[in-house]
Amino acid sequence: MKRTAISPWPLYPVGFAVLGVAVLTLAAFKVGPGVAQDDQFRDVREPLKRAAQVYAQPLRGVQWSTISKLGASDHPLYQVQGTNERGNKVELEVTSAGRIIEVEEHGIPIGEVPPAVVAALKAKMPQFEPEKVEAIYQTEKAQPVCYGFEGVDADGRKAEVYISADGKTVLN
Repeated sequence: MKRTAISPWPLYPVGFAVLGVAVLTLAAFKVGPGVAQDDQFRDVREPLKRAAQVYAQPLRGVQWSTISKLGASDHPLYQVQGTNERGNKVELEVTSAGRIIEVEEHGIPIGEVPPAVVAALKAKMPQFEPEKVEAIYQTEKAQPVCYGFEGVDADGRKAEVYISADGKTVLN
């Protein structure tokens, strides 16, 4: 019995159609820079898009990685974590209604902290050497409202200090 080769040519249009549908499907799910496409982020996609616009500096180039539901109330709070283009860890807290509570950028160089804040830190804790610095953004302001410092105090104990961005108020 003689075998006849079957040309794949009739299948090419089907293959191109399937590829086209796949590309269009992927394009339809694109919701904006920094917004994870994973289904775990579906409840916070819109707030993440808004946060990327309002808090452009700390969230520039962010890649979201995890989401956690905080609290067991009727109105849950979500914490979303990722890494921005500077390689710093960022955290965003948002209500289930979509209100952005806070954005934190961890790993800020001390040189980016306003001099008034550094002076307030030295006045409050002269021996304190910060090991970690974070900028905290709230109330949809493009600039940090305060800075947080973690390190070891003069007695060798771990300590955290939060100071307003103008350096006038020690918050803890």
